[in-house]
Amino acid sequence: MRHRFHVGDVLDFKYSKNDSVLLVRRGDYGGCRAASPVRRLAGGGADTKFRLDRPGLFYFISGVPARCEAGQRMVVRVVDARDSLGAPTPAPAPAPGGMDDEPSGTPPSGDHPIPVPFKLFVAAFIGFISGCFLAGFIVWLCMDCRRR
Repeated sequence: MRHRFHVGDVLDFKYSKNDSVLLVRRGDYGGCRAASPVRRLAGGGADTKFRLDRPGLFYFISGVPARCEAGQRMVVRVVDARDSLGAPTPAPAPAPGGMDDEPSGTPPSGDHPIPVPFKLFVAAFIGFISGCFLAGFIVWLCMDCRRR
C-alpha cells in the first residue's frame, strides 16, 4: 500500500498490545525484517503519532513479522507543500543512516522494477534483430535488381 503526504503531516498508528510499528529501510521493508529498525515506535498497545518531518519515502512495517508478511506494512511518500501547487521541488537529501535509499517516484521494493542490465540486453537484442532484418532486406533488393 502506498500513500502520499506532505511534510508536517502526522500519522496516527493504532495497534494492539501484542504489536508495534517499525520505521525501517527499504531493504528491510521488502523482506519484513524487523531486527534492526531505524526507529521503533512505541509498542504494547499504545496509539502512536509520527510526524513526517522531511520529504522522501518512509517504510513502516508491523513489528510482528507474520503480520508484516500478511500485509501490515506501508510506504509513505512525503512531498513538500509546494509540490501540490505545481512548483518545482529539489530532490530530497538522503536521510541520515540511508533510510531513504530509493529516489522519489520509484516503486517500493515489492513492485520489482526491471533491472538496467536486462533493459540494455533487450535493447541490444532488438537492435540486432532490426539490423539483421535490414541487412536481409538490402540483400534481397540487390538480388532483385540483378534479375531485372
